[in-house]
Amino acid sequence: MQLSELSEADWVRLSELVAHLWFFAAAMIVTGLTYMLAHAMIPSLMDTGDLPAAVARRMRAPLYLIVAMGSTAVVVLGIKGTLLALDILPEIYPRLAI
Repeated sequence: MQLSELSEADWVRLSELVAHLWFFAAAMIVTGLTYMLAHAMIPSLMDTGDLPAAVARRMRAPLYLIVAMGSTAVVVLGIKGTLLALDILPEIYPRLAI
């Protein structure tokens, strides 16, 4: 398979794609860890009595907002990254399948 030469504009678009992939991975990690904190660690601390129930409820409320924003970011970055990849990869690899 012969690759086409990359122009400066192609490199810029590839760097945008890589940036989207990094932000996608970061958003997934932050969302997952926040979800785990809100639904596993805080309730466990509350059940063992290390954290009062009122404090636990107040701590979980903002975490739900972070999880919602993170989930939205994951979906948006995933779709946008896929669209960028579908835009540039056919130009680099003219024949994706042999």
